[in-house]
Amino acid sequence: MAVMRANAERIARRAAELARIGGSARSRTGAPTPASVTRLGLTREERDAHELVASWLRRLGARIRHDQAGNVFGRFGGPGPAVLVGSHLDSVPFGGRYDGALGVVVAVEAMEVLRAARVAPRTPIEVVAWADEEGVRFGIGLYGSLAALGRLPKGAAARTDADGVTIRDALRALGLRGDPTKARIRADQVRAYIEPHIEQGPRLAERRIPLAVVSSIVGILHSRVTVRGRQDHAGTTPMGRRADTLAGAAQMIAAVEAAATRRGAEAVGTVGEIAVRPGAKNVIPGECVFSLDIRAPSDRTLGAVVRDVERAILRTSRERGLSASIDVLNGVPVARMDRGLRRALRRACEAVGVDAPELVSGAGHDAENPAHAGIPTGMLFIRSTGGSHNPGESADPRDASLAASALAHALVAI
Repeated sequence: MAVMRANAERIARRAAELARIGGSARSRTGAPTPASVTRLGLTREERDAHELVASWLRRLGARIRHDQAGNVFGRFGGPGPAVLVGSHLDSVPFGGRYDGALGVVVAVEAMEVLRAARVAPRTPIEVVAWADEEGVRFGIGLYGSLAALGRLPKGAAARTDADGVTIRDALRALGLRGDPTKARIRADQVRAYIEPHIEQGPRLAERRIPLAVVSSIVGILHSRVTVRGRQDHAGTTPMGRRADTLAGAAQMIAAVEAAATRRGAEAVGTVGEIAVRPGAKNVIPGECVFSLDIRAPSDRTLGAVVRDVERAILRTSRERGLSASIDVLNGVPVARMDRGLRRALRRACEAVGVDAPELVSGAGHDAENPAHAGIPTGMLFIRSTGGSHNPGESADPRDASLAASALAHALVAI
């Protein structure tokens, strides 16, 4: 088969169009910064991004549908189990323009490539843009694909954001019924799932390779820890008589770092959110809430780190006269990508002139959910620079065009 070529300029233009939705040239403090994107899940901005992608797909002849979780699909072909391909469009606060979004653009471009080559795959293909992958607003990462694959935590619709808005409320504000469980699709309705995504790390850039095939995705635990003590006066309460939740939380957070560090390169632990109440400079905090993000490439290692962290939290609570509770928001085991799809993606990369290595993904992705649902799943990494989850993340449209061409070859092969 002749090599099918994607259009790097069109990819760059579409990535820029998406970046204008929720885009800002200033940081949280107002200081100049590289152009950032804040497009949180289940917001008007995410909906507008979904509508923009839907407009591209309609022009290619796709039939568009929105499910009750806020995901959007563009279907090519007739009835029967489809190959899903896509990623997400939401971002972290003041994030970059490529995380998730470039994968959706590449998926759309692959369909452009197939149309230009007058190739009509026998199996239906659906381009998907998942909702709220980042989980920033409601604390449920991979929300859209969890809903679609019937894997949402119990009572998810009642989860609230910082303003007390529930997922149910947010969905209704977007014109949906408010019940994300109604988005569920059966595993036998999906033949395979492929997700293109920027690497979000330095390995491909350091090796000067534009593409990689993902072998597996790390296991992840997301939790919220609430530490309770005694609110008191900062000036009149002796140090030995305090039940200071922030001081206790600081000790617990240090234990998270220590527990992950003991495993070398096998695990990472992060606390990215923390809040104290009442939050006044002259008041000893009576409550402290912080997030937990623990990841490892094996379920055994993940479990060991989690147990170490839980023991440290309970020990610190006893020593300091505090109480602590751990609310597990989401736990996802290691997801292994399908061997057949890995071979197909490697061959597709070879067809566009890339000897693609296999890499483990340290980031979580929507691809975990179809994999855990028993759907053959594959991922294609695109070289990126500047880190990720920050305005400096970057990807070369020429690398993305190679990904789109390779994806088109893979879709034909499947």
